[in-house]
Amino acid sequence: MFKPLVLVDTIKSFLKESNQSILLRLFEGIYNVSGEYPSLEEKRAWEGALLHVRKLFKNLNGDLFFAMEYKLPMSNERIDLIIFGKNSLGKPVALIFELKGWNRIEEISENIVKANGQIYQHPRIQLLNYIGKLKYCHSSAVNFNIFGVGWLYNSLSENISSRCSEILITRDPGKILNYIKENISGVLEEEVVQSFINGEYIQSTLLLNAIRENFEILRKGAYESLCARGFGPSEEQIKIIEEIINELKSNNKLCYIISGLPGSGKSYVAVLLLLKVFSEIGDNCSNLAILSYRNNRLINTIRKIFFECAPGLDSVIKFYSTGRNNGLAEGDPYYPHFKLVIYDEAQRMTKENIRVAMQRGDITVFFFDENQILNAEEEGWRENFINTAKELDIPYKEIVLKGIYRVQGGALYHQFIEKLLVNPKDIVFPRLTNYELKVFSNIEDFISYLKKKGEKKHKIAIIASFTESPGDRKNKTEKSEKNLRVGYPLYSGFERYKNKNVFIYWLMDEKIQYPNFWLGGESNKLTHCASIYGVQGFEADYIGLIWGRDLVWRETEWTLGDSCEDTIGRPSLRVIFNKAKKGDMDSKKLAMKLLINRYRIFLTRGVLGTYIYCEDDETLGFLKKIIQNNH
Repeated sequence: MFKPLVLVDTIKSFLKESNQSILLRLFEGIYNVSGEYPSLEEKRAWEGALLHVRKLFKNLNGDLFFAMEYKLPMSNERIDLIIFGKNSLGKPVALIFELKGWNRIEEISENIVKANGQIYQHPRIQLLNYIGKLKYCHSSAVNFNIFGVGWLYNSLSENISSRCSEILITRDPGKILNYIKENISGVLEEEVVQSFINGEYIQSTLLLNAIRENFEILRKGAYESLCARGFGPSEEQIKIIEEIINELKSNNKLCYIISGLPGSGKSYVAVLLLLKVFSEIGDNCSNLAILSYRNNRLINTIRKIFFECAPGLDSVIKFYSTGRNNGLAEGDPYYPHFKLVIYDEAQRMTKENIRVAMQRGDITVFFFDENQILNAEEEGWRENFINTAKELDIPYKEIVLKGIYRVQGGALYHQFIEKLLVNPKDIVFPRLTNYELKVFSNIEDFISYLKKKGEKKHKIAIIASFTESPGDRKNKTEKSEKNLRVGYPLYSGFERYKNKNVFIYWLMDEKIQYPNFWLGGESNKLTHCASIYGVQGFEADYIGLIWGRDLVWRETEWTLGDSCEDTIGRPSLRVIFNKAKKGDMDSKKLAMKLLINRYRIFLTRGVLGTYIYCEDDETLGFLKKIIQNNH
């Protein structure tokens, strides 16, 4: 009847089935969606919740359809329960439920509650987030009236409010039953329910565009308005932001060490935290807060957004490392001093950078992913942050961002990419219901496919390995042979594109080209591509990856290829690469680690899909065998 994505059925069928049978089907559905079975805590929660759901269902029309653990097609979040129906005018209705087994609940703020001694996102914010994402980003939900219910089925008292007409939060099943009957008066056709269940992501909430479009709301720290626009923070993100702000208000000294996979929301939380601090404490406070990066391409793009939306506020975006001893993680660690300093992409710091950076603020926040280290001198891994905090006698707290919010393939896609790059033996391509991964043998077909996505108003972009041409720092025009990445003749002498009418150049200007490429729509022209240094922190709906001749497949393993033009770093990857090719095994180990990190980043930039064109035939054959044969 339906794709095996979630548990979907009629209430009549549910009531004929035992709770144990329902649970088995439910947990199998969760596995089909996420690639993982639910935790023991989730299993126990459902065991308790089903008893209450069964009692409620006995008082409803048995022909109504419902879904449990419905995974939103635009995120890794799952809605506990949805009841489908029609209202009195025949309009489709989806009534979404957040089931909470808490018994002691205290409303701490409009965003946070304390339940059973733990801090959680307010159910109202959670429901508004779901409703907003469905309204803005779901191919079928736009045709539905959507309401939310926070069911506190174990609560000892009813002391938190919804403050919203489209949401009910209560412990009382009688109120919930009346709310359902007020909004649902008829049974919805199965095909309409199916269209919702199998709905697709239709609008990408690309980070930089969303920040620009929602800047004033972000600046006011209005979570409810963000949620209503389909761009609300998740529970784990809200908890981090609220906790740091509370520590800041208490004048505490603390270091936060926050890690997360690509697309886990590190950069979003960094920007949201900065603006939330200004909205909570006031942007007139001297030396209040500052956000810093190393990536000059990303920082210029972020600054452009801040300058466009709040001229002058762009001054709170700084480099943490410049090489001229004037970055926030360089020089005198005590001057200037801030109440809060946020470091994004902190994996690219040296140990000395970390030592200085950690003393720059009363509260310092490091966002990092050690699997995104690009060069030999970068030392931003977990142990170095912890050891430095201990040496400086600074209290610290570790947090791991567990969600994946960029790549719509979710955990299954990330697990596949990790296995592909690290241990591809016996690899099996997963069933990706909401992500497109393709390998192309022909460069023209590759570009044509991307163009078709662009014609459908999707944001597209080409990114490429740092091979074939080094880029010309003195001559940034397209006329320089060193700036031509795909075409003929190439600086490297590689003749793959001879007699092909294809010319793609490196982006070279960090202040103008990169903001225009990632923000201004220039990427859709497919005339330029970004290197690894212009990819971190950026994303597009569909990414076209030129897989170069640096990391190649040979017989049974990944190894070094024939080309590397990356001269950035001390020593540069090209120097390490060339030493490895001469037989230095330590250099080979390091070069392989850095290259795998690069491709891990490359392969997780696309929100809806990644298209690969390989410049090495054996690598091309290997990837096609794995990916194409499993569709």
